[in-house]
Amino acid sequence: MSDLINQRKNKLEELKKIANAYPQPNLASRQTTAQALDLENQSVTVAGRILLLRGHGKILFADLHDLSGKIQLFFEQNTLNEKMDQTKLFDLGDIISASGEVFKTTAGETTIRVSDFQILAKNLRPLPEKFHGLTDVEERYRQRYVDLIVNPQSREIFKTRSLILSTMRKFLDEHGFMEVETPILQPIYGGASAKPFITHHNELDQEMYLRISDELYLKRLIVGGLEKVYEVSKDFRNEGVSRFHNPEFTQVEFYWAYVDYDELMRLTEQLVSTVIKTVKNSLTVSFQGKELDFTPPFKRQTFRDVIFEKIDIDIDKIKTEEQFKTELKNKNLKLDLTGVVGLGAHFDALYKEFVRPEIVGPVFITDYPSEMIALAKRKADNPDKIASFQLLACGAELLKAYNELNDPQDQKDRWLDEVALEKKGAQTAMQMDDDYIRALEYGMPPTAGWGMGIDRFTQFLTDSPTIKDVILFPAMREEKDSSLRGASNDEAISSGIGLASDKIIIGEIIELENHPNADKLHVCKVNIGTEVLQIVCGANNISVGDIVPVAVIGAQVFNDEHNAMEIKIAKLRGTESFGMLCSARELGLGDDHSGIYILNNQLAAHIGQPVNKFVKNK
Repeated sequence: MSDLINQRKNKLEELKKIANAYPQPNLASRQTTAQALDLENQSVTVAGRILLLRGHGKILFADLHDLSGKIQLFFEQNTLNEKMDQTKLFDLGDIISASGEVFKTTAGETTIRVSDFQILAKNLRPLPEKFHGLTDVEERYRQRYVDLIVNPQSREIFKTRSLILSTMRKFLDEHGFMEVETPILQPIYGGASAKPFITHHNELDQEMYLRISDELYLKRLIVGGLEKVYEVSKDFRNEGVSRFHNPEFTQVEFYWAYVDYDELMRLTEQLVSTVIKTVKNSLTVSFQGKELDFTPPFKRQTFRDVIFEKIDIDIDKIKTEEQFKTELKNKNLKLDLTGVVGLGAHFDALYKEFVRPEIVGPVFITDYPSEMIALAKRKADNPDKIASFQLLACGAELLKAYNELNDPQDQKDRWLDEVALEKKGAQTAMQMDDDYIRALEYGMPPTAGWGMGIDRFTQFLTDSPTIKDVILFPAMREEKDSSLRGASNDEAISSGIGLASDKIIIGEIIELENHPNADKLHVCKVNIGTEVLQIVCGANNISVGDIVPVAVIGAQVFNDEHNAMEIKIAKLRGTESFGMLCSARELGLGDDHSGIYILNNQLAAHIGQPVNKFVKNK
């Protein structure tokens, strides 16, 4: 790899002898490649990146890519004369501009006959091989700039994300909402139950928090008379990373005075269906193999009823944590309640573990227990419930909304309950905000509010298996090996063997077929969150739906002599395999190599994360 980089650097030095190697021309009036395709027999100027080169000597063909697409370029000695020699300095990935006339080749491909060109920037690092792209699942996110170059589908995802946001803004603007901005640095974090990121303000000499939500500031604006407000905000929660969660995320929140949550549900149906129709040109969404119809009205089901339907537990009859645990025992349900404090948190843990993953939707889940959301108003006809709803689809929450609590005394009492829970060990309890109570004492009109995570909604509409696919630069572990900063993926050595390696991750087998050329082998399709890998495996203890440890390309496992063995792309009986399903021996958990080490099904919620976060070598 270093030899290839040196060759390109030598070409750069040759270029510097004859021209400005990094010129700054004004190409504002250039055509896009998509526009040039429609301008046959006309002169055009285009600019972009060369991603394919073929030919030699007196003629050369190149594929030039820009954001709109690609077009073929034709360089010939007869047209360019002595400048043809500069094409010898081309490498895949170079950025150039080219001018010439558009014509069609005898094969019918629209092409530009180049009459002049300029190298604008040399690509000094060879791009990943086109067929396999970035084989290291982390590198697609760590080096997003490369992912966007070689994977057109990634560019389409982020174009879709932009369209989602612009459509939502347009909808809210047209319905009379005013876009505002509220503080990201806050002296008291609030608006959600979450752990904050903490920093220090030197001038004020006080701790500050990156906001976990902008709710309390937006509702202060409702107090001030701004009756319909929204914000597109960056929020931060110092919590886990999963296929549906990232510590830094984008959220749209809006608040609407003088309406209730029933009206909010109707507006939500309009907004969500408008966005989906704009993005998909249909109201049908396909997500991870499931088809969902978002034609309004959406189905509605209460929180109590959906739990009763799925696991036959009536939460309305449970009044204490002890009763809750007794009911779990009676139903033979095992639920990890470590760190779970308060009855509302117990209901939430039960719902998220056994109920929510089974909901396909789309459906509004309504009327949560009052213990679950301290900022929501109780229902007038049933104070044990809050006037609230979430939109669920394929086991994921797409948005949350409720009637806003505007009674200052009730709000204070509810926060005092949260303070008591914090003293018992609840790490995500809400904080008392005296200034917000003071704002409510000036009077807040009856208000309904709504919040949606744009990253997750984009993930859903682009059928992306992990939220990292829709965030340009998702949260990643720091690169510990300094060689990663100056070496290619192939040169970088994965640190750790077996469970010590972060490249052995949690996956789910979603397809399993017999190998066409080997009776004792299977061809598996394994979802690892970032993509679906094809893996050839000879174990006979696996089936569709199993949660398994997957050693991706570059990972190291233990071989039969307990030495390190690096996983590479392999071809077994004519079928390529892009990883390995691991046995206990390969993980370093013992000598058992009779089958794959099957993980607990509860780890299905952590697809794509390192196995060593959940399985320890004792």
